[in-house]
Amino acid sequence: METTLRLATWGGSTALRIPKNFLKQLNLTDKSTVKIKITRNNELVVIPYERRMTIQERFAMYPTEYQIEDELDWGEDIGEEKICD
Repeated sequence: METTLRLATWGGSTALRIPKNFLKQLNLTDKSTVKIKITRNNELVVIPYERRMTIQERFAMYPTEYQIEDELDWGEDIGEEKICD
């Protein structure tokens, strides 16, 4: 997909309006976050950005009452970590 766009002034910034069909193909909305960069060839690249969850956010997804039903089998004891029953 390729198109030619015109830059426009929007408030105190310069804006680039992205056509709906581009947004749809990339599964983006007007609220999405993107990264932009300039390549060695002086090209402007717009990249969809998905923020990675923090460890706190990941742990918050786990149920608060987590239970292990059976003991875990770690295999035979070997070396210095041998545990006496």
